Amino acid sequence: MIDDLQDKSTDAHILLIAAEHIDSITTLLKSNNYQNIQCCDNVITAKEQYDKFSPDLVIISPIENLTASELSKKLETFCSDDNLPPVILINEDKDTTPAIDKVVKDFINLPINEDTFLFRIHHLLTDYLSLKELNTYNKSIINAIQQRSQELKDSQTEIIECLGYAAEFRDSETGMHTLRVGHYAQCLAKAMGMNDKEAESLLYSAPMHDVGKIGIPDKILLKPGPLEDNEWDIMRSHTTIGEKILNRSSNKLLHQASIIALNHHEKWNGTGYPRGLEETDIHLYGRIVAIVDVFDALTMDRPYKKAWTIDKTVELINSESGQHFDPTLVDLFNANLKEIIKIKIAYTDRPAEKIFLNEYISR
Repeated sequence: MIDDLQDKSTDAHILLIAAEHIDSITTLLKSNNYQNIQCCDNVITAKEQYDKFSPDLVIISPIENLTASELSKKLETFCSDDNLPPVILINEDKDTTPAIDKVVKDFINLPINEDTFLFRIHHLLTDYLSLKELNTYNKSIINAIQQRSQELKDSQTEIIECLGYAAEFRDSETGMHTLRVGHYAQCLAKAMGMNDKEAESLLYSAPMHDVGKIGIPDKILLKPGPLEDNEWDIMRSHTTIGEKILNRSSNKLLHQASIIALNHHEKWNGTGYPRGLEETDIHLYGRIVAIVDVFDALTMDRPYKKAWTIDKTVELINSESGQHFDPTLVDLFNANLKEIIKIKIAYTDRPAEKIFLNEYISR
C-alpha cells in the first residue's frame, strides 16, 4: 500500500552518474540503508545501466564536459514513455542556481549537507514510488475493465450468432451459411474501404439476415418443389418479420442486422422486395449481403436444389450486375473472389468440397 512507501523507499534503485564524488555519495547512501545503487561515469554506460537497472531515482553531476543542461537532455532520451524517474543534480557551483529544467527535479550544492541531501532524496523517492504504485493500480483497473468489456462483447456476439443459427437451422443442418455470410460481408466491406470496426460489425450482424425465417411455416420453408404465388408472398415476409424482431433492440449490432434483414432481397433495378427500392436507396449493408447471400446460397445444397458450381454462380452474379446487384460491389466481388472462396473453404459444411475449391483458387 502507499502508506508503506516510507519504509520501502530504501529498497529503491538509485543510479548515480558522476565523474567525482561517487565514493562519498555511495557511502552516505549505503550507511542510510540505500543498498540498491549503481554508478557510472560516462553517458554510454549510463544508458546501459538505466535500461538494465530501471532506476527510481537518478543522481547526476556534469560528466564528459557536458553541462547540466546537456546531460539532462541526454537523460531525456533514455525513456521513451515520458516516465523518467526524478533526477537530482549535484550542483558544483554553490553560488549559482541551476536553470529551470523539465528533467532535473531538485538540486543540492557542494559541499553536500548530508541531512538535506537525504531529506530531498527521501521525498523524491516517496513521491515517485507513490505515483508508480498508483499507475500500476490504475493499469490493473483498466485491464480489469477491458477484460470485463471483452467478456460482455463476447457474450453479446455469441447470443447474436445463436440467433442467426436459430433461423438457419430451419433449413440447414449446420447453420454454417450464416457464419460464411458474415465473413463474406466483412471481406467485401473491407475491399470497399470500410474501416476495420465497421467491417467487423458486418461480421456479426450479417449472419442474422434471415432471422425472419423463424416466422415462416415449415411446409413453405422446407418445400422441396417450387412455391405457389401465395406461398412466395409468405416466404418474402421473412424480411419484414426479421426487421421487426431485430429492431426491437437498441443494441447497435441488432439494429444494423434489422437493416440487413429488411434490405437484403431488394434489387438494384427496383424489382426486389419488400419495398421495391432501387440503386442507392437500398442500404449499403443490404446491397453487400445481397451478393454474398446469393453466392453462398447457390453454392450450397438446399432442400429444393443441389449446389451450383463456382463458375456458374459467378457467371450469374455478373449477369445480374446492374439488375439485381450493385455494379460496383459486383466488381469488388470479382476482384476478391479468391478471398471469398478461402472463407468458404475455412467454414465449409461439406468437407469433401475443400479439394475442388482449393483447386479452383490455385488455377
